[in-house]
Amino acid sequence: MVKTKGIAQTQANWDAAIGAVPEKYKTGVQGADNVIEKAIEAESLYAERVQQAIAAGSRVKGLQKTSTAEWKARAISKGAARIASGMNESKEKFGRGMSEVLSVIEGVTIAPRTADPLANVDGRVKPIVAALAAMKR
Repeated sequence: MVKTKGIAQTQANWDAAIGAVPEKYKTGVQGADNVIEKAIEAESLYAERVQQAIAAGSRVKGLQKTSTAEWKARAISKGAARIASGMNESKEKFGRGMSEVLSVIEGVTIAPRTADPLANVDGRVKPIVAALAAMKR
């Protein structure tokens, strides 16, 4: 069985992060460069995930209507102010989702740790990844 921190500790970690996240969010936004250009470069991945929007060209058109500076300003003024309240409002949903994830992980039987890192990936990591992928289906 895989041991996790459990839902109570995971939820406590989430709750504890709420006060620190707004400032970290601002710092992350301020450190971002060429956001619009990088997003346009990632178009092929986006196309895989959102075929309908790509077919209409709506994402690129929207990205080209703004700039990195404008994005930063809006993200700092709107996003940073909203993130803690959004996290507070999402506590129950987060708890439900993480409870499911942790339950799946805790139900996985993994191989004992070995000195071989590749064997550890095969016997310890891949079973968890497979269980989580199956959960999403």
